Amino acid sequence: MNNSKNNDGISDERLEEIRKSLFVDLRKTLLKDINDKIKGSVSDYIGAMLDFPLTIRQAARLMGHSESNVYKMCQRGIIPYTKKGGKIHVNMKDISSALILGEETTE
Repeated sequence: MNNSKNNDGISDERLEEIRKSLFVDLRKTLLKDINDKIKGSVSDYIGAMLDFPLTIRQAARLMGHSESNVYKMCQRGIIPYTKKGGKIHVNMKDISSALILGEETTE
């Protein structure tokens, strides 16, 4: 082992330990920052792709549910909806969220 010390009185081995520790911490921080930015970008992209209205019939077909089941999900607040021209519309991203979360009613 080399126990030589630098001008500050710290051994070369200790400096190497400090360098490795700082490198690991820096790497973790950078990876987390990159991961957070990627997640944000992907979420924004997917959100933009999924931001369009569907009729109840379209939503039911997409979800593999009956139209009455989708109406029930809207009434119970599981899927947010809007009314346009007397018809109920649901947003694609809200359908996706309900499917991902596994929220459904029994037929």
